[in-house]
Amino acid sequence: IEHPPAPNEEEALARRNRRRGLAIAAFPGVLVGIVVAVVGIALVDVIAGVVAGAAIGIVVAVATWRSATPALVRALHAERADEDDYARVFNMVEGLCASMGLALPTVCVVEDDARGAVTLGRRRRLAVLVITSGLVDALDPVQLEGVLAHELVHVKCADIVPATMAAAIALPFASVVPGTANLVHALAGRGREFRTDQQAVRVTRYPPGLREALACMIDGPASRPPSALAGRAVAQVTRWLWTVSLPDSSGGRRSGGGVAGELDEAAVRISALDEW
Repeated sequence: IEHPPAPNEEEALARRNRRRGLAIAAFPGVLVGIVVAVVGIALVDVIAGVVAGAAIGIVVAVATWRSATPALVRALHAERADEDDYARVFNMVEGLCASMGLALPTVCVVEDDARGAVTLGRRRRLAVLVITSGLVDALDPVQLEGVLAHELVHVKCADIVPATMAAAIALPFASVVPGTANLVHALAGRGREFRTDQQAVRVTRYPPGLREALACMIDGPASRPPSALAGRAVAQVTRWLWTVSLPDSSGGRRSGGGVAGELDEAAVRISALDEW
């Protein structure tokens, strides 16, 4: 395993991810602002057009930044988890956050037999950890700790920020524009899941736990309607953001086989964990 980043390197990485997330969130505002400015210049004058374009562009960018996480949580039909019902999850998250120096995320649950977890948010202290009910039912404590550590590493590195912004912006277009899953994956950062595994097992100090969790998640049942993960737009835009990628748009099961050159495929990561 590569050496983990030093604390100052972690903060530098987190700052870069936040800046990248801000840039992604600003993109719709820039587009809208340009359109408004062009129309304003054509219909009124240059100064009015530029001022109107800038003002509306800023409003759109800020709205995108603030609404991205709630929009995705609603689209996933995720509900806030009851601490009594999910005491094991809350206890593990509290322990991991204490050891990693993180604020507690909001924990939400998607009622689905599939086994998955994803973390969203525009800031580390405003992170939302989304898990499926099937994940909690299927994993033993060691495996669950590996998955939760993996998701909290995403929070610590702040790579949830560009991932969340990219998924939220792509969400309205996922049903009509092909390739949105791959676009979000590229903006979030290819190889992010592979790299996060490395840091997660340094937190838990037990690679087999995460390895067995990934294998269990691959072998789990596929999502079925009316679950939001059963082939809907939100499943596609968040496909590569889950601990194990969701099925593609054809609705197939999670793939246990790797894709050449794709580090984020679970099979590739399992092979790496076997060597760690």
